[in-house]
Amino acid sequence: MDTDTEKSIVEQPAAKKPEALHSGHRKRMFDRVLKNSRHSFDTLEDHEVLEMLLYFVYTRKNTNPIAHRLIDTFGSLGKVLNAPLDALREVEECGPQTALLIKLCRELFTRWQREENTRRAAARITSSEKAAEYLLGYFTDLQHERVIAIFLDNKCAVMDTVVFPPGQVNYSKLDFRAIIQRAINLNAAMLVLAHNHPDGLAVPSKADRSATNMLNTVLYSMQITFFDHLIFGDGNTYYSMHDHGELTPFR
Repeated sequence: MDTDTEKSIVEQPAAKKPEALHSGHRKRMFDRVLKNSRHSFDTLEDHEVLEMLLYFVYTRKNTNPIAHRLIDTFGSLGKVLNAPLDALREVEECGPQTALLIKLCRELFTRWQREENTRRAAARITSSEKAAEYLLGYFTDLQHERVIAIFLDNKCAVMDTVVFPPGQVNYSKLDFRAIIQRAINLNAAMLVLAHNHPDGLAVPSKADRSATNMLNTVLYSMQITFFDHLIFGDGNTYYSMHDHGELTPFR
């Protein structure tokens, strides 16, 4: 069988095959994800994530051009996942197994998102422990700094969770206008903010405390309660400004 023909891994014979032309590139791609799990997939561009996905269909072929072709055809990675099965199959070198794999990924994401939405809709954050439990998955093994805002109603139910773009990597430099505007749009009563320290230390810096105090002053003037600011470190450790008496107690 032609090695450039689309085929599934399960269809490969057990006999050892000669090293593929692009195996060196594939090894480097896998190493970026597997050698240091803290980096995970954060270092990959959209087309590289799709390229790696297609390794499981094309076991010996350079999938980079196919990934680019799919994204160029539909406009973005998200639009590739949302494309109809027949439309995917019309893209050059995107056969039925490739199209099916992409749609299966879309279905997995849809079901996960539905489950997450149900969980979040039922969530009530009434303590720093509840906030940490809710947020932990966002920060586990994350190499870069991330800032997240949780907006609550007056019964402590989660109204929205906003993950700020990677470009806003420093909590102390975060543009608070986006937080305030979202709070106004939602008519939120309370806010929990969180960010992580990639160095692993769950201890607020002087800049963290200064920025927290500034935001707290603005929110207080708007009658919005700033319940907590959590700083996550290594090993699921976290620091709660609420628990350390630095912010308003929970209702």
